[in-house]
Amino acid sequence: MTGVGLKFVVSAVVVVLTTVAGYICRRRQWLDERVAEWIMTFVGVFGYSSVAFLSVWGTPLKAGDIWLPFLASAHVLIMTGIGLGISRLLTQDRAERGLFAIAAGSGNNGFTGGAFVLYLLHGEPGMGLSNIYIVMFMPMAVLLMYPIARHHSESNTGGSLAALYKRSLLDWRSIGLPIVLAAIALSAFKVQRPVWIAEWHLMDALVYLVTPLAFFAIGLRLRASKVLPMWKLIAGLGIVRFLVGAAVGVCLAWVTLQTPWPFDELRWDVFVVQSFVPTAVTMVAIANMFNLRPMEASVLFVANTIMYLVLALPVIFLWHSR
Repeated sequence: MTGVGLKFVVSAVVVVLTTVAGYICRRRQWLDERVAEWIMTFVGVFGYSSVAFLSVWGTPLKAGDIWLPFLASAHVLIMTGIGLGISRLLTQDRAERGLFAIAAGSGNNGFTGGAFVLYLLHGEPGMGLSNIYIVMFMPMAVLLMYPIARHHSESNTGGSLAALYKRSLLDWRSIGLPIVLAAIALSAFKVQRPVWIAEWHLMDALVYLVTPLAFFAIGLRLRASKVLPMWKLIAGLGIVRFLVGAAVGVCLAWVTLQTPWPFDELRWDVFVVQSFVPTAVTMVAIANMFNLRPMEASVLFVANTIMYLVLALPVIFLWHSR
């Protein structure tokens, strides 16, 4: 087994064990589930921002790859809009509609989701292009998902859309946006990342700190009793993320074929596979940060991830093995 393959297996084991540990801690009342909100705020604001900064800074940028992050942003925007529209058919609850929109728009494209799948299919080039694909995810989360979460939150104080954007941009939890923009600038101007970051395995340390914390918090919020009452949202999210998401991804990838910089076979594969990964753990972090039905967010995340592993992932590998 390769080093990255081993990391994938270890990550999967850590995800399962820490989620179960969080669930047991809540069931036995060893920890109050409000601890999950503190953990997810730390993860969403500081953890993911740090990982995004280092990974973007360490990824060489090429002119032709500009399609990946910008079309990925278009995919998030379209999917979030579709999620908002479809949510009205699934629930009349305001907070649930906002949660569904964020779940529909955010995909697990990083080191615990799409990036690892593409590594297994294409090796290091797949992993490298995946890092370029997710460059704009944090800015999209701040500019699009934070305002939606705040607007639909049960603790929402109202106000105009302009006021919502202003509050989101100035919110201390939005620190990820300037951090990612700084990383893009460093990479674009070819500022070399310090060698000690790789020598000390700082990225690995952050990943294996942030990931267990995130899934432990999800376990704290997870309530198995909510699965059946949420069947419409769970089924709807599966259709939106895996069927609609793939269709939107193919259409956006086709657009590049009409330009002087079309996707080659590898980039086409990266973009389409990333377009129908399961919903992101970032969605759970945002739900906790803005009090947007965080327990339901955990159920949606876990159920959608299981659906992906059972239904979508086998199709991907069967398609590539033909």
